[in-house]
Amino acid sequence: MIRIYLDGSVAEIEGAGDRTVDPDAIRALSFLAGDHELVIVGAADEEPPADLRALATETVTHVPPLPPEVAWYLTTDVDRCQGTSARLRTVLIGAPPPGGSIHRCNSVARDVQAAVLEILAAEAMPA
Repeated sequence: MIRIYLDGSVAEIEGAGDRTVDPDAIRALSFLAGDHELVIVGAADEEPPADLRALATETVTHVPPLPPEVAWYLTTDVDRCQGTSARLRTVLIGAPPPGGSIHRCNSVARDVQAAVLEILAAEAMPA
């Protein structure tokens, strides 16, 4: 079972201001929930949205820099892609960093649905 770490913010509607959960993101993540272990990454004092918590097996405060097995990390913050090992594939959700910047994430997906498709495709057609 592959572990997928995700920031709680990946399932929120950007700019809503009240942590509104995107139902399309929850639906896409539900396709992974059966065969993958979803782990929410968030601050200890911050409660993840209930819809997202229902899909996850646990909540942690940080992603291990060297996971014991191959894992994925979905984030909306390019800085969180730094300092990870080759075992942790990072996917930046949202707009790519500006051209010419140092790109540290393994890939960029426009939204959670695209990130989920990337994970499923990588598993279906390993390198």
